[in-house]
Amino acid sequence: MIFREVPKDGLPVIQARDHVDKILRLKADVVIVGAGCGGSILAFELASAGHSVIILESGPYIPSSDMHEDMAETLQRSYVDGALQVNSTFDVPVFQGKGMGGSTVIDAGIAFRAPDYILQSWADKLGLTAMSPDKLRPFYEKVESRLSVHINEPHEINECANKVIQGCDDLGWSWKPLARTVRECALTGHCLSGCISDRKQSALVTYLPWAVAMGAKLYSDCHVWQILTTNGRASGVLANVIDSESNEKVTEIRVDAQLVILAAGAVQSPMLLQKSRLGNQSGLLGHNLYLNPFISMVGRFPQAVYGWRGALTGVYVDQFLGPHDGQMFMMSGLPEPVQLLSTGGLGVGKSHMQFMGDYRYYAMLQVFVQDEGQGYVHWTGDPVLGAKHIEWNLSPKNLEDFKQGIARSARIFFAAGAEAVLLPTFDKMEVTSVFELDKALEKVEYSPLGMYSLRVASLNPQGTCRMGMDPFTSVVNDVCELHDTHGVFVTDASVLPESVTVSPKMTVAAVASYVADYIIKNKKSYFWS
Repeated sequence: MIFREVPKDGLPVIQARDHVDKILRLKADVVIVGAGCGGSILAFELASAGHSVIILESGPYIPSSDMHEDMAETLQRSYVDGALQVNSTFDVPVFQGKGMGGSTVIDAGIAFRAPDYILQSWADKLGLTAMSPDKLRPFYEKVESRLSVHINEPHEINECANKVIQGCDDLGWSWKPLARTVRECALTGHCLSGCISDRKQSALVTYLPWAVAMGAKLYSDCHVWQILTTNGRASGVLANVIDSESNEKVTEIRVDAQLVILAAGAVQSPMLLQKSRLGNQSGLLGHNLYLNPFISMVGRFPQAVYGWRGALTGVYVDQFLGPHDGQMFMMSGLPEPVQLLSTGGLGVGKSHMQFMGDYRYYAMLQVFVQDEGQGYVHWTGDPVLGAKHIEWNLSPKNLEDFKQGIARSARIFFAAGAEAVLLPTFDKMEVTSVFELDKALEKVEYSPLGMYSLRVASLNPQGTCRMGMDPFTSVVNDVCELHDTHGVFVTDASVLPESVTVSPKMTVAAVASYVADYIIKNKKSYFWS
């Protein structure tokens, strides 16, 4: 690799404030929509292969020097819709990052491969042999090496995680330290507001600067609203540059390109395709939405835990993660209080004061269950001025799975010495022993549309541009190219055929690396100059 120096004071990103012309026309071999995990990897790999690359990101550019630990402001600046993106029934917040680096900037750095049994099922049932564990393994290894995937060492496991370890050991349940994309973690515990020390290996400090060093151009504040095609193949995109502070349009941009890479996320990517009237040959574009839902279980201990100190995430419980064990994933991690606002976890009035007064005594387990893909996303109205809709409701099966997760988490906490466990219900409930647990869970019922039973949230939406060999049951093929449009690729979590339960980031990264390798090997099919 040839190393080139990039500016020490940040990346050379062209932002809304930098534009003078009202109309701007650009040209490149490749235009990439979205500067997160999948988009940044394609940018670096294709630029390294000698192709001119332009990345358009709808969010702002926030260099590490401008980050801070004020979570309330971070939610507004670095999360889609100020962390208030919700489903149509307003009971499930869907958290996604926005800005250069996407969700990798504000995630916990968790690094998981999709379980082998899930990848093998895609190969066996859908014919996606390229996604089999053996075929995808070298691409996992490649991105893991570049992102410095590191397994938590004892000094990185805080007291919140130690309570989980203690409880699991007492119950005889399996747990493991989490792996993270981090180099010499500073242990500040503020992962979800960005990493001011650049220890977390987000796209902002890895693939994006590497791409810039290889000649890629970065544009922030660019809201792409149409993918252009000519004679059935990609030819570019149209975008509006919107000032994030005034919300006013600054510039109209057209990028002419031979290849369009869509990496805007499982909510935004299908809606851009819908606006462009592409990718819906199967009628399934935007469908098969997996929100990868989770609940947050809180245990209160008689001694102070200070769960926000040290690495945010320490260990996970894999006792029930297997295909015959319910595919339930649990991990430790107590976020900052303000992050619980959107799920109603802080309470109001007297209950809020009590919750905050006890915060140092809390430990938390986040419980993820296997989604059924019952949701969908769609755009209505004008391509620019219309509205997005996220349709997803808790299913009866999800509810029963979560109730089982509540019971298991409570047992872990009680085994570790908790004096009480707070249930993640809208109707506040607290139990002080396992003997109270069953009676409490009987009160958690499936109400109309699944609303108002549990405080559920989503971190990793997936599946809305699902991959498959059959153009009548999927949106993209086995190399993530649209079945109906040559030269338009999708490389984010929307292509995953079903939820991987664990964090999908490394799977998205591996798939993106695989797609880049395919394009480079078959460049004569995509580049005519």
